[in-house]
Amino acid sequence: MSAIPINFTINKNTDFKVSINIRQSDNNYLDLTSYSVEAKMARNYTTTNKISLNAQKIDPATGLIELSLPDVSSGLIVGTDSLKIGRYVYDVVLTDSLLSKEKVITGVIEVHPSVT
Repeated sequence: MSAIPINFTINKNTDFKVSINIRQSDNNYLDLTSYSVEAKMARNYTTTNKISLNAQKIDPATGLIELSLPDVSSGLIVGTDSLKIGRYVYDVVLTDSLLSKEKVITGVIEVHPSVT
């Protein structure tokens, strides 16, 4: 399966949450029961400073995942308040029970300013 491009916009100082169903090449949902999911964003693909998009499986049987960032950073969780305005890239990677990794979603995230 090749990575599907999906682009998003994040507004600073607001909660970010998006749900995505991952499908196989035959358009059926991918059962994520035996997979772990990870998503990270960064200013570019070569940077070492990556931000977790707090990926989690919502409904493994239908391939439904959620990516999220809170409005305010706390502890090790980065919030939208600490993001710099501009363009980021991101990837969603699945890891199976044999620890084989596959990038399933990739794209661009635009971070926009907020008045609040």
